[in-house]
Amino acid sequence: MKTKVALISALFAFSYSQAQEKPYTDVQMRNYSSKIDSIIVSEKAKMNDELDALDKTFKDNKFSSEEKQKQRTEVAKKYEQIINDKVDGQKAVLEEATRELVKNSVMGKGKVFDRVGFVQNNALLSFKDYKKTKKELLKGGDFNISFGFTNLTKSAGSLALGNSSEVIFGKSTSLVFEYRITRQLGKLTSPVFYRIGLGSRNDSYKLADSKVVVQQNDQISLDNFTAGNLRNSRISNNYITVPVDFVFVLNPKYTTEKNEKMLDNTKGNFRLTAGVYGGIRYLSQSQILYKNFEDHKVNYRENINDSVNNFLFGGKLSLGYGALNVFIKKDFTPIFNDNAKINNKYGIQIGLELLYVNF
Repeated sequence: MKTKVALISALFAFSYSQAQEKPYTDVQMRNYSSKIDSIIVSEKAKMNDELDALDKTFKDNKFSSEEKQKQRTEVAKKYEQIINDKVDGQKAVLEEATRELVKNSVMGKGKVFDRVGFVQNNALLSFKDYKKTKKELLKGGDFNISFGFTNLTKSAGSLALGNSSEVIFGKSTSLVFEYRITRQLGKLTSPVFYRIGLGSRNDSYKLADSKVVVQQNDQISLDNFTAGNLRNSRISNNYITVPVDFVFVLNPKYTTEKNEKMLDNTKGNFRLTAGVYGGIRYLSQSQILYKNFEDHKVNYRENINDSVNNFLFGGKLSLGYGALNVFIKKDFTPIFNDNAKINNKYGIQIGLELLYVNF
């Protein structure tokens, strides 16, 4: 018993000296120390109750002082064995913490790298505090960047990505920056999460057949370019967006922490995500890059106001593993209104979430 207490004390002293450098190991050691203290306090209380009962029996002259001392020794040995057995039951926790402590000491990790994890919590980068428990890690915030190719369809229900339209699929793009809050839906073992965020979306439509936007009397139409050598012609729409997603973990794994069973979300998993998004437009522009007849480069931009709808609403489906997520988004509301003489007006995007950072 004394040997085990001495070993534990030495490990705690060493881990405390490394606490500022090894936060994750520190919390493991503190959890282990708390569990051992609980075992010792509980069993000593039971032992004291038995010893008090012996003292009462001795006062009643039911046995001699030699017999009393013999029984007190037997009770002490019994509880020493009980405590040893229960401490041995926590050996796996101690061994894991010790291995992590030795690994960190040998590898010499610095403070910054102790707080940065790669491919954890379904993220390329994770800045989560390792002092947090696995229960706390089930919720958090993340910054996400996604990139996709976009096109225009004739209806809200059409998924014809490569259809013939006034824009060029493969050269028309959608770029989204989002900050999102994620929470578990239901019990700790639930494989379902909900997510809400705030973001910015930029859609850039490359016009086909050397067409440019012509704006007249609050209306836009597409016409041939005649002012020189056209290099690029685009329509750019910019939105503030609010995404709401439901995330379903397809291969849930579980862990137990402080006698609570919960979903282990610390490593990558397969996920299916279904959600909706809404947006408010804050800027639309016609962008034309060309060389005029004097061979001078001209970058012309003109704001578009009355031909583009101010509100956006759509749906999203994505399938992912770890930090990689392939998505398809469909706008249910038209991008352009009746003032736009454009045949296809409903946006559709397919792409990849490129960067996913946890906080």
